[in-house]
Amino acid sequence: MKIQKLTYIGLVGLVLMACSPRVPDVFDDTSVNRLDKRRTEVMNLLINQPNGWVMEYFAQADPTSSDVEKHQGYTFLMEFRTDGTVTVGAPVDGVFKTETSMWDVINDNSTVLTFNTFNHIFHYYSNPDPALGLWGADGEGIGGDYEFLVLQYNETENYQLLKGKKHSCYIRMYPLAANQEWEGYFSLLGQMDQFIFGENTPLDYYDGNTHLTLYNGKKHEFRAFTFGADTLGGGSYYGLIVTPKGLRIHGGEFQAGKETIIIPMDLFALNEAQDKLVSVNTPNIYMTVDGATAFVSDANNGKPWRIDGNSLPAAVVSAKTTLDAAISAVVANSYVTRFRWEGAGAKRMALRIYYSVGGGADNSYDTYYFNVAQTGKEVTLTADDTYSAGSILYQFGGLDLVHTFNGTYTFSLQQGFHPSQGLTGTKSDDATFVLHLNH
Repeated sequence: MKIQKLTYIGLVGLVLMACSPRVPDVFDDTSVNRLDKRRTEVMNLLINQPNGWVMEYFAQADPTSSDVEKHQGYTFLMEFRTDGTVTVGAPVDGVFKTETSMWDVINDNSTVLTFNTFNHIFHYYSNPDPALGLWGADGEGIGGDYEFLVLQYNETENYQLLKGKKHSCYIRMYPLAANQEWEGYFSLLGQMDQFIFGENTPLDYYDGNTHLTLYNGKKHEFRAFTFGADTLGGGSYYGLIVTPKGLRIHGGEFQAGKETIIIPMDLFALNEAQDKLVSVNTPNIYMTVDGATAFVSDANNGKPWRIDGNSLPAAVVSAKTTLDAAISAVVANSYVTRFRWEGAGAKRMALRIYYSVGGGADNSYDTYYFNVAQTGKEVTLTADDTYSAGSILYQFGGLDLVHTFNGTYTFSLQQGFHPSQGLTGTKSDDATFVLHLNH
């Protein structure tokens, strides 16, 4: 009886199986064949570029680390050939060099681009050999990769996206223009680098209502802080790569209080006015050199600002005329000659007022101190009436002249990214008060 029941259950199961609908195959080929096909497509893509590729390469990004080499982005030029060789070109210690080694595309659960023989230019960044004496004795190197997962090709922006197999940094490769000479390409990068970072001034990063300050750009490693934050320690670190159009930042998360800001790994292209680096994907995200930041930062980094004596504001001219008359009444032919701002410590600025005594050289000056408060694009200067010992101008009513500089200013650059070409500072509480500053 038990045997009959088991036989019956088995027959029912067969009938049910026979009645079940057939599930179609998701793929129309085997996984091995699909990987082989993908490998061939990638190899053909890499080979069939007449002038090779630009690789924008990041090694490792740890936003809590201050190890600059781990964050910096690097640019390589590569030409892949059918014989399995690849030529890599890049500046090495300031000199453009090339070296040829081997490459392949392999199937390793996915499609992987591998540089499988040592190339001194490229493998430098993934070599963990502590004997090189470059990164200490821990044998970690700077965390670069030499094998990369080949991800989707971006048809819109014409780049191949890679991902480091070990350290997971995203890397992009763009076809190099057919008429672009290799060494000349790095000359283009050098020109853009000098344009953006030549004066080593912090960049201001705007994302909607978010305002960050980005330091260290000249080192190709942004150190980011919420605007106005204490910059003595901490910060978040983001590598960057200069491109012929602007720059690419490695990106990641930035924690601003309770808010998490996503910094995109976008190309930030120089706009037509050449005063902003604008995200090509999200135009309301951009970087610039803000005049107010440039004024305060340059002064506090030892770069004095001179006030253009040919365009003094009316209030300053009036106070200066009164002061000159008072001085000359005691010592003939004595007068104020020029003004200069310079840093005087944290949130402090010093105004030097130079003067000539008896028509001689204007090597003499008095120093007056101002407290500095910056809010967004505005800087408020407030004299604290502290003056240098033996101040001559103070004896003749110099503070009246000094006090004309009290107030809130909006500083604008005359040339984007180049504060040394001049700043214009307009007092918001006196529309006729305009300062023209240059180094």
